[in-house]
Amino acid sequence: MPKDRRQKRDLHALDDEGVVLCNPRDKEAAHRAQMEGIATDDRNAVTCRKCLSLLHKLGKAERCDAGAGETQ
Repeated sequence: MPKDRRQKRDLHALDDEGVVLCNPRDKEAAHRAQMEGIATDDRNAVTCRKCLSLLHKLGKAERCDAGAGETQ
């Protein structure tokens, strides 16, 4: 497989289990992303569009869950 020659790569988000957020079924993708330096736990540093939209949905769900727990 040829080496990737792109100058700037997207940074992908990792979930709590260490799996790439935009590709959760591929366990090897998380390992490759970590080895290539394109995976991060920092939500503010993520540049992958799929990861960003999934992070947004997760954050929205967490806020809804937290808000529902306070009203009871």
